[in-house]
Amino acid sequence: MDAYKLLDIPPTATKDEIRSAYRALARRWHPDRFMVGPERDWANNRMAEINAAYRTCLNRLKDARGAVRDEDARLAEVRQMIDDGRFADARRMLMGCSTRCAEWNYLFGLALAAMRETDKAAIYLGVAAHQNPASAVYARALREVRRQQASRLRPLQELIARARMGQTQES
Repeated sequence: MDAYKLLDIPPTATKDEIRSAYRALARRWHPDRFMVGPERDWANNRMAEINAAYRTCLNRLKDARGAVRDEDARLAEVRQMIDDGRFADARRMLMGCSTRCAEWNYLFGLALAAMRETDKAAIYLGVAAHQNPASAVYARALREVRRQQASRLRPLQELIARARMGQTQES
């Protein structure tokens, strides 16, 4: 039995939508509306199915909200780890998260940047900035990592330029 199909609601239904669909079906199929006999027995069975579907939908909604709250708590804990300088622990904990929201990408990028993995950090911070373009914090972190990348590459670029100049002078 598909609970959502029985209540004729989408899987993304809110608590109010679930309750409204349940009440409409309960008014229609409540056994007290039927005379004693086979119709009432059938309505009784139908009402049991409706009640079970209602409980299933509410439990799934509660589970989904609980999972979101758990993920939010986990992300807050990761942020604290980063603040405490426990970057490897933060990275490990983030790998166990099922979400890949903007905050997850931002925190993962911060941990990578702190561990001097700026190329990877730039990727994750870029994703965070793309997922939430209104966040000045994400954009600032991305700019900072890109600045670090550029400063790390500058000596290498100068060395390459000097090597090229040496080749042209020898020619």
